Amino acid sequence: MARNRRAFTLIELLVVIAIIAVLMGILLPALGRARKQARDVSCLSNLKQLGIALQMYAQECDDFIPRALDNQNAKWVLVFIPFLGEKNRKIEDYRKVEVYQCPSFPPTGAGINGYANREQTVDYVVNAWDMDKPGLTSGNKGQQKDNPTQLHSVLRPSERIYLADNEAGDWRPVVRDRYDLNLVSNLNLLDVWSTTQLPASDQTAKGNNLHRRVAQDRHRNRGCNNLFFDGHSAWLSAQENTSRYWCGVE
Repeated sequence: MARNRRAFTLIELLVVIAIIAVLMGILLPALGRARKQARDVSCLSNLKQLGIALQMYAQECDDFIPRALDNQNAKWVLVFIPFLGEKNRKIEDYRKVEVYQCPSFPPTGAGINGYANREQTVDYVVNAWDMDKPGLTSGNKGQQKDNPTQLHSVLRPSERIYLADNEAGDWRPVVRDRYDLNLVSNLNLLDVWSTTQLPASDQTAKGNNLHRRVAQDRHRNRGCNNLFFDGHSAWLSAQENTSRYWCGVE
């Protein structure tokens, strides 16, 4: 005698689909937050490794550390490579150094000349502020220091930022290779030395050398990750990330 097989009714199927939809609605935001937190942690880890490289470089170079990228003899992107672990020691192309890439740098959008953000290879900007002569009252609202400085000369290194998340926008350069790196270095577009270049600044005009350079909203809610001169890394909100952390005065 054949057995009667009971099939799902349309209502039962709809109930199951509805339950799955509710579960997905609950889980997907949580998964999105988890991925974002993982990227945040990865970026801080990258900066921590760069902090170790900074300290090791100083030990090898009579305590001198690179500052502005437009100094042709000491670009941090290039000179830190041998100090970033054995696997990086023989690398000549800085683009192959994974810790130079922030996993949260925007993959969409474009910078100057329409170059896609996904091609960006320099995800951090460096502190080139002259801490002895900050120049906050000058027309540029800051003053740059090109030459390397001795690490021990930086007062309160745990409160002074060395590297920070590079801003992304149509007014910012996208560095795709060594040629672009030299070009934007000569134009002084990857250094931070003015209050107009800090996260709270609203200056984003193309062709203006005083536009915002530090990311305004990269990690968490309106803030970015930073590497300090003492080697530790930490997040700061856009409003908190002021000149006090860059040149020591407001």
